[in-house]
Amino acid sequence: MIPNEFINDLLNRVDIVDVVGQYVQLKRAGANHQGLCPFHNEKSPSFTVSAFKQFYHCFGCGAHGTAVGFLMEHNGLTFVEAINDLARQAGMTVPQDKPQSPQQIQAQIAQKVRTQNLGQVLTEAATFYKQQLREHPHAIAYLKRRGLSGDIAQRFGLGFAPFEPTLSSVFDDYNESSSLLDAGLCKQREGQNRRYDFFRERIMFPIRNTKGQIIGFGGRVLDKSEPKYLNSPETPLFQKGQELYGLFEARSAISQQQYALIVEGYMDVVALAQAGLANAVATLGTATSTAHVQKLFRFTDTIVFSFDGDSAGRKAAWRAMINALPLATDTRTIKFLFLPPEHDPDTFVREKGADAFAAEVQTAMTLSQFLLFGLNQAAPDGSAEARARQLHLAKPLLQSLPNGALRTHIIQALAAQLNSTPSDVSEYCELNAALRPRKNAREKTKRIAPPTSVERALDLLVAHPQIASHANPHVWQHLPQHQALTHLIELLQAQLHLSPAALQLQLEQSDYADWYQYYLQKHLREPAPMSEEDATTAYIAIEKQLERDALDAALKQLAQKMTADTSVKAEYTRLLRERAKLNNAS
Repeated sequence: MIPNEFINDLLNRVDIVDVVGQYVQLKRAGANHQGLCPFHNEKSPSFTVSAFKQFYHCFGCGAHGTAVGFLMEHNGLTFVEAINDLARQAGMTVPQDKPQSPQQIQAQIAQKVRTQNLGQVLTEAATFYKQQLREHPHAIAYLKRRGLSGDIAQRFGLGFAPFEPTLSSVFDDYNESSSLLDAGLCKQREGQNRRYDFFRERIMFPIRNTKGQIIGFGGRVLDKSEPKYLNSPETPLFQKGQELYGLFEARSAISQQQYALIVEGYMDVVALAQAGLANAVATLGTATSTAHVQKLFRFTDTIVFSFDGDSAGRKAAWRAMINALPLATDTRTIKFLFLPPEHDPDTFVREKGADAFAAEVQTAMTLSQFLLFGLNQAAPDGSAEARARQLHLAKPLLQSLPNGALRTHIIQALAAQLNSTPSDVSEYCELNAALRPRKNAREKTKRIAPPTSVERALDLLVAHPQIASHANPHVWQHLPQHQALTHLIELLQAQLHLSPAALQLQLEQSDYADWYQYYLQKHLREPAPMSEEDATTAYIAIEKQLERDALDAALKQLAQKMTADTSVKAEYTRLLRERAKLNNAS
């Protein structure tokens, strides 16, 4: 865990305008900065960055967040990676939350050195492979036969691993280096103190993470021998179930095309990029995992899987669909493209061209179509037994889907396919509230739009966190949104010196994130300058007014109930005295 104190200090030292400005051309617009949104295509700038609130918001696509959130979304980083990136920019070292023993510190240092050494040998190997490609005409001729140019080979860093020379010509410690073995670049000969290169006579595809660092390799044979592909083993840098080939190179095109294409081979990715379809990525010899899909959804809301049209391709597509289901929300699109059995993306685009492939993408099956088609194909005869089997197969799939409009429509379509009713399907599949789609964040925030007095109080609290020490959370309890307000006040009272950016980050991670998001995007403006004393006075005045309003409402209610009941009269008199005290205090 990274200590909150460090995160607060870090966000105090960085400016979101500088962070976002590394990726987006920003122009000053009043108190804020504006530019073209990096998360969707637009011609007029709707992307706003507030230096005061240390917050960005796009009025076109709704993207929003802090500097940390921007790095996570734009660069595909985890929270910890984004914090580390910001710390590096600020010249700070990320500390640990708890004191560590000397052994733990030593182990961490050793792990860091090992990781650094892995990265270094992989980078040096990539340089060697690129040099060898230039020196082996038959490897260049192979790439040309596959329709690949020198420019595309350079863009993807393609290389060649020959039988001779070997990596021993690069690494003086070839027979001793543990890093070379860990990286899978060489193997130890059994019973001997000699090694041999793992990749030999193969076109080499460097695998990069989203930062562009080389973390492994894929190697493809030049002939029809097997195995066609070899991949680096898993290391602290490289986990096949987490990484996608070509994602680093495809990020910009994915944003421009507004969808990502997942294919099965490295050569498919490079061939599509050669044809101008640069938004393709590939899995690394494994089935598409939920982590793969989740990583891609950081860059786009639409994913198209491309598989061969044979039975093996459809089985792979079905496995991919199962792993994608938990992430299939109402705002995301997942499609499945099946090429003719005689083609893969590489051969298709070389024979028919990019336009023909793009046209095929337009005909791709939606997730709901593929799911329903697959269920029907599993038991197509229309008998009661077949319908029961379909329902049995559908149960875990529907349970994996997030509760929402998409699941509702799939239930309705499946019910029609089975000649049943949506309620029967839901009951059998044990789906709670399956037919009640979730309200989206925008609907929720519209319903709880805060009144003007609350907006003013929030402006003051965000601009001057120290005044929370004078706040009384109980004053707000008669308002519908008091839980969110109480949370904010208690958060500030516990950490009076929170910076605006650190405050935004904590609010984003709270249970009331939707409400705060609504407030922040409505209040991107910088409030008028005000001293701490004036801000405190203004805030206390708002709370006093709320107390008066609450007392007036209670008095009005009691006046309507006024009878001979002495207890009601006594309560009415007590409230009148309280009201008088408030008036005198102001």
